[in-house]
Amino acid sequence: MTATTTCEPALKHTPLHDWHIEHGAKCCPFGGWHMPLQYQRVHTEHAAVRQAAGLFDVSHMGVVSFSGPNTQTITNALEGLFPQHLGPLAPSEAVYTQLLNQDGGIIDDLIVYQRPKTVPAGFSNLGPWLMVCNASNTPTDIAWCQQHLPSNVAITYHTELSLFALQGPAFKVILEKLGITELPKRFHLGFTTVSIHGKTASIGISRTGYTGEDGVELMVPNEFADILWQALLQAGEPNGLLPIGLAARDTLRLEAAYPLHGQELSPTITPLEAGLGWSLRLDKPMDFIGKAALVQQKEAGAPRQTVCLQLEDKAIPRTHTPVLDANGNAIGEVTSGTLSPTLGTPIAIALVDKAHAPAIGQPCLLEIRGKHLPATRVKRPFYSGF
Repeated sequence: MTATTTCEPALKHTPLHDWHIEHGAKCCPFGGWHMPLQYQRVHTEHAAVRQAAGLFDVSHMGVVSFSGPNTQTITNALEGLFPQHLGPLAPSEAVYTQLLNQDGGIIDDLIVYQRPKTVPAGFSNLGPWLMVCNASNTPTDIAWCQQHLPSNVAITYHTELSLFALQGPAFKVILEKLGITELPKRFHLGFTTVSIHGKTASIGISRTGYTGEDGVELMVPNEFADILWQALLQAGEPNGLLPIGLAARDTLRLEAAYPLHGQELSPTITPLEAGLGWSLRLDKPMDFIGKAALVQQKEAGAPRQTVCLQLEDKAIPRTHTPVLDANGNAIGEVTSGTLSPTLGTPIAIALVDKAHAPAIGQPCLLEIRGKHLPATRVKRPFYSGF
């Protein structure tokens, strides 16, 4: 990503775009959007999330809901799209899952929610089921759903909603200052009402995140986005809350070993290869797209494996850095790498040949600038705050 201070006309803006520019954010194109890369030093923003709290504008992500004759009809249709079993979910519950192609490759990874039974008036147009997609994949995801869902299931892209993420140890204290004292359980969605400067709005709260810290993601009508954003920053300032850009979001998620689409995940990488086998329900009674390929791959054994590596040298591994066995033979490549601000050492996620993958605690080599540098496979994740 290359930082810019001007915006290409074709790029989309979140409702907070002007605020980001006015407050000195370095912005860059990301997933078709003009997004803040950083406001301060990346390490400063990273540390704020680990030690206090960070506020992220993630309104570039797509909120899509599904409607139909009744909830059961929609549920039955969606079961054919997702490898998770949606039937057992109760209203308000959510799961992490993927959209897969026929080969079991990952079109996108996303969160799927069953909407609570009752919702505030401002959210009445949300269908009984909704999914949150990666920004650049939203059009592809919608097209895939339109292609594979029956005509009696309607798909709505909710551009009227903004999304924030409030992450870090102080997140509860900050929400309490705005009168938000009741929070949903992890992977649940709830709604509450907030009054700020004489203006009142309902907001959605989901107990999810992408940083390795506890926190919430907030769904808010666009017209209330700027009010809520500034109120959160004001309430959280005494607790060390900072706005956080994409650069620190990436170092945070990498420490938590969360996959990023386009790097750890792609249409040519299956959930079994990506270390996401725990999110598959291959035994659910109904078929879903990609199930046959995944069942076959599980029985035969996935040819590749995702591993976490920690380096002894200070050289930083980048995407596509070759991974070698102890004898210098190529066994795979790095999908994401960085210098971990929390650990103080370089870390990497890599996709390697399973037959030659080092065991946890065992060494391998990374080829960086012509040198073979030692690395050790470590347990996933590198860091967890809860």
